Amino acid sequence: MRREVVLIVEGSTPRALELKRIVDDGHRAVHIVSGVRAALPMLQQVEPDLVFVSLMTADQVGPRVVRLLKERRPVSQVVALTPTPSANEAVAAIRAGASDYIQQPLDAERVQQAMGRALREIRADRALKETQELIKSRYGFDHILSRSPRMRKVFDQIRAVASTDATVLILGETGTGKELVARAIHDGSSRRDKPYISVNCGAFSESLLESELFGHERGSFTGAVDRRDGVFSMADGGTLFLDELGETSLSVQVNLLRVLEDFAFRRVGGEALVQVDTRIVAATNVDLEESVRAGRFRNDLFYRLNVFPIDLPPLRERREDIGLLLRHFLDDAAREYGLGAPTISADAMEWILNYEWPGNVRQLRAMCERWVIMAQGRDLIKEMLPRKLVDPGTESALPEQAWIDEFRPLQPQVVRVVHQMERSYFHRLLQRFHGHLQKTAEAAGMSRRTLYNKLREHNIDPNGYKRNYADRG
Repeated sequence: MRREVVLIVEGSTPRALELKRIVDDGHRAVHIVSGVRAALPMLQQVEPDLVFVSLMTADQVGPRVVRLLKERRPVSQVVALTPTPSANEAVAAIRAGASDYIQQPLDAERVQQAMGRALREIRADRALKETQELIKSRYGFDHILSRSPRMRKVFDQIRAVASTDATVLILGETGTGKELVARAIHDGSSRRDKPYISVNCGAFSESLLESELFGHERGSFTGAVDRRDGVFSMADGGTLFLDELGETSLSVQVNLLRVLEDFAFRRVGGEALVQVDTRIVAATNVDLEESVRAGRFRNDLFYRLNVFPIDLPPLRERREDIGLLLRHFLDDAAREYGLGAPTISADAMEWILNYEWPGNVRQLRAMCERWVIMAQGRDLIKEMLPRKLVDPGTESALPEQAWIDEFRPLQPQVVRVVHQMERSYFHRLLQRFHGHLQKTAEAAGMSRRTLYNKLREHNIDPNGYKRNYADRG
């Protein structure tokens, strides 16, 4: 086990030695320096868990010393030592990043209390990181967590195909994590340092999708005031993820087949051939073989895409992962919102494990965000669960209204708070999906039209969240 390390930054040698006597229990490594200039390199050399710093060091004065230390090593806990009983100075030190402050002359009991709190915080953070690393090494593949045998097979498939340039077709229901798999394939390939671009084909009309994929020449259609590259050109040398490919028209499918066979295409309204070296990873929640039989999808394109299929199981067929994902998402949401992660009561867990989760992992993640906000660090009990979990017969699919709508019949002052929570909720979803409206709507469990209405209600412009041209929703 790693020894705890304490660094004392104190310009007065007698006070430094007195503090060392109080904190040194024979098992900790305790180091003393007289000023900030000497302390900064020590942060990298000894990696202290806890720093006691006087606000009157040999070379710096005031709360700025705390800020300097926290900027250089944010993970260390800092306790400020103030020589004057000034509340303003103590508050300034806390605002600068100190976890606590102690007035001098030193009181041994007060020092032990401050040290105990700081080290408990450090131990908790370290334990959480170790647990996360253990989960990732034992159950995870990049950002995908699972202990399911079926998902372990998927991990093996990712490893096998990532090192090649083979076209990959990812199949699975909405919310099963198809884009995470695509990203893992790219990150495990020799193209990892080249662009990775994702496009939801179902989010565009036929004409807009062709422009999005292949680009267009100036004047090729109304509004085309400049020539623009499409995502095939933008992803040259890297990976292009085509999501919801089963929603494309037959005309677009013809052009996609040409690119897959010749790695060349023409921009909309253009004559010159554009050569690219772009790896294609495609995904759909549509049964493409059924679409081929029905004449909605070209069989030659299907066979060209189906070089290496990966079938993602729905969450209801990998129930052993629900508890693992639940804990991970609750901790993740708690950190994001700055709230305590709730514990799950036995009766609530029973309902959670038995629910069918039609929206799969994406629905579970969105639900965990809700529970963190509702529970506020308390136990999550059965009464906090939405009706569709406790009585599945009330809804057979994802809800049409946002989850916060259940709180509408409350008192006006509560409604105002809920309204702010709802606005924050949509803000965070749009940030996560970079303004991609279809993914935001799916994560919120509502139709795209309902999402438009919600954003208009909160005066939110989704364009402000879009990362680049390829992220248009």
